[in-house]
Amino acid sequence: METKILFGVGLVFDTPEFGTIVMGANEELDELLPSTIKEMIGKQIIIKKTDGEEQVYGVISTQINHSIAGKKNIGICLGKEISPEEIPSGSFVYCYSSEQID
Repeated sequence: METKILFGVGLVFDTPEFGTIVMGANEELDELLPSTIKEMIGKQIIIKKTDGEEQVYGVISTQINHSIAGKKNIGICLGKEISPEEIPSGSFVYCYSSEQID
């Protein structure tokens, strides 16, 4: 199964209201519409950590911000059950597809 990279983790933080949020950017996605990026993200993502471990996380919500330079910053809320310490900086976020290709 081929997975598409969404972004490298640039920032992980915790909010009292929403829980853990992971953020990053990928210039390959800058030309896409926010709705297209949200569709790519879907309901689950894979995070490949710096030690090579991969884990699937449920997506609570997504937010896509535009910088003055025309870049898109992507934020994915993972919820209150996930600790920011679980996701080290330098990890990568990938699209998750439950469909297996034979």
